[in-house]
Amino acid sequence: MIDEILIKRRKEILDSLGGITEPKVTNKEWLYLLSEETRNSIMVEGYFISEDEFEKILSKNFAVTRTQEEALNYFRTANFIYSLAYENYKQKEFLFGTPLIRQINKGIGNKGEFRQTEIKISGAKFNPPVAYIEEWIDIFVEFVKLLWKDFDFNYLSVSHCFFEEIHPFVDGNGRTGRILLNYILISNGYPPVIIKGDEKNKNLYYKGLEEVDIQLAPLFDKYEKVLPDLKDIINHLKSAKSLSLRDIILNSLRQSLDELIISRYEGRGFSFEPVEEILADIGYSPSSSRQLIKRGKVIAIKRKNRWLSVRDILVKFLKSNHNKDG
Repeated sequence: MIDEILIKRRKEILDSLGGITEPKVTNKEWLYLLSEETRNSIMVEGYFISEDEFEKILSKNFAVTRTQEEALNYFRTANFIYSLAYENYKQKEFLFGTPLIRQINKGIGNKGEFRQTEIKISGAKFNPPVAYIEEWIDIFVEFVKLLWKDFDFNYLSVSHCFFEEIHPFVDGNGRTGRILLNYILISNGYPPVIIKGDEKNKNLYYKGLEEVDIQLAPLFDKYEKVLPDLKDIINHLKSAKSLSLRDIILNSLRQSLDELIISRYEGRGFSFEPVEEILADIGYSPSSSRQLIKRGKVIAIKRKNRWLSVRDILVKFLKSNHNKDG
């Protein structure tokens, strides 16, 4: 479990280094984040594409197979939508509404039209609403706007679950929802999160969604035949708790922040060193080092199964945490 305070401290460091930059594929930081997010997000939906194959279709800007098309559509849409989010961040405003949601779904290769029929979610223990889809989305939009005013990671994860429960489109709801999740984060000056798409992490993600599903599903039964009540549903959303999905988001955000922070230091001439060696030099045992990494107490990135960092930032961050915690 990653402490939310450690995420906020990382953001303070990133802000001191200039904050997030404009999402451009010519930027090495963003190219890495966008590529990894794309590959993993479509993997959640059952589409697998290797790093090499994805790199090739990006260089050609042309897709041949269905999987390549899904990847290219997602990458282009995410890049465009995150550019809009970046403008929100720079202008300190938040443009958000139904047209944006429709545009995302359309961009990833669907129609962008709300469904008119009943739909079943495979493996879900509840049924999405059959009627009033547009009204449910209006409430989702209002909740996200409240989240913007008083940013909270629990509300963020609840909003993501709520969108997936509404399931407003015939197809592409998961991908649309994950892009929306990152739109909110980037609008608040955070980098995007990458929800891992391998079998183990996908199952953890689904369990995280299910945790909130159980709390919110009664709303859809209550308003199955009557117009949803904005105030009642907002209050219900505010009272919902998300532990598992919140932790998934925080862990992923920790990785994205560390990638950006260390990349900035690397760009200033600092070199990577194995985390175990840095920590050993200042008196930590191998077991203590592993715990510090696991708990997000050090800023580090994983490359070829080895944790690396920049000595200066690792030591400063570690001391800062001890000082503030003590």
